[in-house]
Amino acid sequence: MASDEDSNAIALKQWMVRNGGYFNLDTRFSKTYSGFSVIAKEPLPFDSTIVTIPFRLAITRKNAVEALAQILKAPSALDSWNERQCIASYLCFHRILNGESLHLQHYHYVQTLPTPEQLRTGLFLTLEERELFQGTNMYGAIRDREQEWRSEWSRCHAIVASVNAEWADAFTWKLYLASASHMSSRAFPSTLLSRTPSLVSSPSTEPILLPGIDSLNHARGQPVSWAVTFPDEFDNVSEPCVSLILHSPTSAGSELFNNYGAKPNSELILGYGFSLAENPDDTIILKVGGSDADTKKWEIGRSARGVEGLWAEILSLVGQTSADEEISYEDELDASSMLGEMVRVVMEKLPRPGRSLDPGRIRPEVIEMFRTYIEGQRDILDSLLAFANAKEQTAIERARSEGVDIVLED
Repeated sequence: MASDEDSNAIALKQWMVRNGGYFNLDTRFSKTYSGFSVIAKEPLPFDSTIVTIPFRLAITRKNAVEALAQILKAPSALDSWNERQCIASYLCFHRILNGESLHLQHYHYVQTLPTPEQLRTGLFLTLEERELFQGTNMYGAIRDREQEWRSEWSRCHAIVASVNAEWADAFTWKLYLASASHMSSRAFPSTLLSRTPSLVSSPSTEPILLPGIDSLNHARGQPVSWAVTFPDEFDNVSEPCVSLILHSPTSAGSELFNNYGAKPNSELILGYGFSLAENPDDTIILKVGGSDADTKKWEIGRSARGVEGLWAEILSLVGQTSADEEISYEDELDASSMLGEMVRVVMEKLPRPGRSLDPGRIRPEVIEMFRTYIEGQRDILDSLLAFANAKEQTAIERARSEGVDIVLED
């Protein structure tokens, strides 16, 4: 039966198979406005292996540098590039040279990656769409990331320009931004390529790309596991491979999902280009006073999760007691008042999610991201106000137990 899959998706699967990989035959790629999704052609049972690739098909800083060094003839210039610069530039050169280089091994993979027009990550929002987020952590995060990535691109562009002016003309900011965004939305930790695969990063962990495996979209809580197979007398493999296994059954015609882990909407929008409604993993970043870069930042979740450190800092600022003395009710009252005021200031800066937005000027999917993000921010701040009020009430009750009747002004 003829396939209705996109030719680039078919070419990717064929390339994977030729290189020792595997894509479940009962699945197919389905094209969407933002790229591809993976669909079950037939019912898939529990514990189905969806995709397998040999380690050598992974894109790492090491193999990206090796390829770029051959192309640019400037290996020492790459020593100062970070992982994103190396891998993003490697992806860029597949576009610049149209795969016509023996050193570029991932052409069929790159052809399936979303185009800049399909991306919705924070840096691909229009100026008008960015303005929606003014008054939030997201607005500053987009600005800071753009400054950082533009600086990286400028350094890379200077090296490319010193080698070939035509390549430099093609090595645009837009192309680099798209490739860096593919990294932010698709990278896995290098700890997956170990005998005990893990998504937990460590100081020595590097980002890597896993072609084919990264095709599955995200679903929170999706039960999946990773399996790594090394050649030995029990396994019929010739080289190390990593596989993704789905542990829930999937009906024919349904999309298959991976689980990217617990991520707040801020991270999903900035790095992935989507959000989750009522995301239980949402967080907000707060700091107490000032704009000093060294000021401690506190990440607080819904139901005031993680507030203990912030509360302790505020207590230390208002407290008059020594380290070995019990916190007084006066200190608790002052601290709860300070926290409440800080939260109210942040709430006043948040944009209104219910305002009318023109889908002709703001893309509908961006409107959805904006509204789900703001809902999470307000819910967290509401929980912080409830926390501050509860601390205030506790302090009042302590004062009464000591014979002091507290009367608070509105």
